Amino acid sequence: MRFEYWHEGLIFIGCFLVMVGFPCLMVGFLGPKLIDEIGTWPTKAAQAQMRVIVPLLLVEVVSFCMLAAFFQFFSD
Repeated sequence: MRFEYWHEGLIFIGCFLVMVGFPCLMVGFLGPKLIDEIGTWPTKAAQAQMRVIVPLLLVEVVSFCMLAAFFQFFSD
């Protein structure tokens, strides 16, 4: 038996890697920034966390929308 759906499988894998990779990269960029700010000014930790929460929430919403679109596209 021969596998017939190579292109579809590679597109599926590529989409999944983008959906998983995007949030990981964004958190990887925002995390060291937060850790550096907390290490520099430990008394302003809450302020630094509040400054980073908006971009993190944006990343979370975008990744959720990508997952929902992925599910809608491949569920039919």
